[in-house]
Amino acid sequence: MNEAQQQLADRLGELLAESTLDNEIKSLFLEKIESIPEHLLFRLKDALEMEQAEVENIAFEIEMFLKEQDVNWKNTVEEQKKAANTIADAWVEKLK
Repeated sequence: MNEAQQQLADRLGELLAESTLDNEIKSLFLEKIESIPEHLLFRLKDALEMEQAEVENIAFEIEMFLKEQDVNWKNTVEEQKKAANTIADAWVEKLK
C-alpha cells in the first residue's frame, strides 16, 4: 500500500469509527480494504463525509432548538410571574 492509499485507509478508518453503520459492516470494510477498488473507496469516503456533515448539521439545529426553547421557557416563567404580581397587586388595592 503506497502513502496515498494509506492516507485514504486512515481517513476511512476515522470516518467509519464515527459512522452509524453496523459494526460488522465497518469491520468487513476495514478487513477487506486492500481488495476494494479505489474508486469504490473514494465513493465510500465521500458518503461517510456527507453522513458526518449531515449529522453535524442536525446536531447544530437540535442544539439551537433546545437553546431557543430554554429561552422561551424562561420568558414564559417571567411573564407568568408578572401576571401573578399584577393580579396580586390588584387584589391588594381592592382590599385596602
